[in-house]
Amino acid sequence: MKKIITLLLAVSSLTAQAQSFKQLFLSMPEEICPLLSEYNRLELVDNQINNKELKTRNHFKTFSKMTSLTDTYAHLELSKSASKTFKMLATEQGENIIMVISTVVCDSVPDSSVSFYNTSWQQLPTEDYISLPPTDYFRQINASADDNTLTLTFRNPLRLTLDGRAKPQPVTVVATETLTWTTGKFEASTKG
Repeated sequence: MKKIITLLLAVSSLTAQAQSFKQLFLSMPEEICPLLSEYNRLELVDNQINNKELKTRNHFKTFSKMTSLTDTYAHLELSKSASKTFKMLATEQGENIIMVISTVVCDSVPDSSVSFYNTSWQQLPTEDYISLPPTDYFRQINASADDNTLTLTFRNPLRLTLDGRAKPQPVTVVATETLTWTTGKFEASTKG
């Protein structure tokens, strides 16, 4: 009997350490994703379990939709102009951290920011995990669901002329960069 209890305790300890992103998503504080309540997040996970459409009515009474939800990755379309991507990453110490990419779209131009959290949802210093140069450009950050890479796309800001005679310069892609998660940090792997 003691062996069975010891075995059950060991298995439950391993399960607690190897939390999937779905479990972490349910325990996420509302301030990280204020548009969704705990009930909304539970509904999304429950819908996936029951093979239903992964959408829920958010605080604005519109629909938010989960386009991907796995044990290490999730992409959430909060509204027509806002999304969040979550990616669980392993550190050198064997612990998991969660990367959260927040993207807003204005006039069809996306702009992203990134933050990192431990599995207790305490925010970690971003600069410990990624070096993003300060820029006046719009920066779109996309995480791969299949591997540990990020694609950064830089777009020039819309420039208007003061005299109003010349046409505004269109927003275009000026550079693309791929970063790969290695040794507990995102590092440049190719530049475009």
